Amino acid sequence: MLDKILHSKLFWFTKNREIKLLIIIGVLYRIFIMCFYQDGNIFPDSWGFISLGDQMLDFDLKWYTGERSPGYPLLYFFAFGSLTLTLLFQFGIGVITSVFWYKTLLNLNFNIKNSFWIVLFLESFIHVFLYESSFLVETLALFLISVVFYILTNAYLEKRSLKKEVLLSFLLGYLVLVKPFFIYIPFIIYGFSLLKNFKFSNFLSQKIIILVFPLIAYLGWSYVNKINTGYFVSTTYYGLNISQNCVYFAEKGPKEYQWISDSYVKHREISIKQKEDVAMTIWRSYASGDFDYKCYNFADLSNELGKYGKATIAENPKDYFEQVVTKSWFDFWKIFGKEVFKPFRVDFVDSIMNKVWFVQKMILLSFKLSFLILMPFYLFKFLRDRKLTNELMIVVIVFATSVLQGLVTYGTNSKYSFPFEYLMIIVVLLFVKRYIRFSKFLNKILE
Repeated sequence: MLDKILHSKLFWFTKNREIKLLIIIGVLYRIFIMCFYQDGNIFPDSWGFISLGDQMLDFDLKWYTGERSPGYPLLYFFAFGSLTLTLLFQFGIGVITSVFWYKTLLNLNFNIKNSFWIVLFLESFIHVFLYESSFLVETLALFLISVVFYILTNAYLEKRSLKKEVLLSFLLGYLVLVKPFFIYIPFIIYGFSLLKNFKFSNFLSQKIIILVFPLIAYLGWSYVNKINTGYFVSTTYYGLNISQNCVYFAEKGPKEYQWISDSYVKHREISIKQKEDVAMTIWRSYASGDFDYKCYNFADLSNELGKYGKATIAENPKDYFEQVVTKSWFDFWKIFGKEVFKPFRVDFVDSIMNKVWFVQKMILLSFKLSFLILMPFYLFKFLRDRKLTNELMIVVIVFATSVLQGLVTYGTNSKYSFPFEYLMIIVVLLFVKRYIRFSKFLNKILE
């Protein structure tokens, strides 16, 4: 039966047995889990994507207030505004993502058998499925990052191919449309290509093409927001996000912004007393109506919050640095996991999944901690050997992500790490494979 399926016309696009098995297992796994799960997860963030998607379906972005970028709503657009079809798309994207994980592992010299089992291990984490069942950008971002790193690990720095540069530029451009925060990634990749064989003439080599689509995406969408709101920003949440970093020293802002700090401090103390998420304090201030008397629309208010945030940070750099390191950056290494999603429909199943997730969470945290410990090792190795490696590129991009997200905002920072968690696990496995000698049996497992 299985052989008939594997050799059927369903898999006309590949002859690889392991890829066929990954697709079959991935589809069956998602169907099985979905039988016990509820409808899709809708978070407060989700409505912004749905709202933009509805405007895109009307082919009218006039007066759009700029909260979200169009990358993820495009998925909703191609699903004709159906939330159910959007989730089905995401499940399909999840299956395809696992194929790129497999091919990436082969690029990194894991053998066929071990690559297959490592992918099943990566895919088994419950929160991967839960993200796929949610109207959030993370599943699409994970897919795009997985394709990008598949290309990078396929000797990207050594090869020169115009088609590959254009493809990578397009993928990175779409990634920026999905999450404008990722605009730094193409610049890091371009920097690596310059370091590979450093010459001043290489600044204008064809590798620079990878910057084209990301810049068009970022600047183009910012211009759309400029037309609609008057502010040249990738998202009108920008100012509000900056102000979130001031939550623990909100009262130290300039006197001219006391109308902000008074409300900010009041709701911060309420959040602490009620044991709510302190990072969301500025949102509670906004929702409370404390700023309504100013008669600002959201874009104008966010701009004022951004001015307040920048001025407060400039006057209190020590508090800001402490906030970034001990909270925003530290939270990046945590896990945005099962606890924040809907429970499974059947209590008994949910209880089992909670126990499974507890074990998985400990395993994942161990890998993330190990990766964090290994970062200095790979940086030192580069300084010593002057050799660019796939592990170094992953380390630099993940570390840059952890720092930049901490500098930009405070709140659900662990979501920023989700698209990179599989890479952290792979780097740790690579380290064990190459540098740690166990028994012959254990080393063979990681061949």
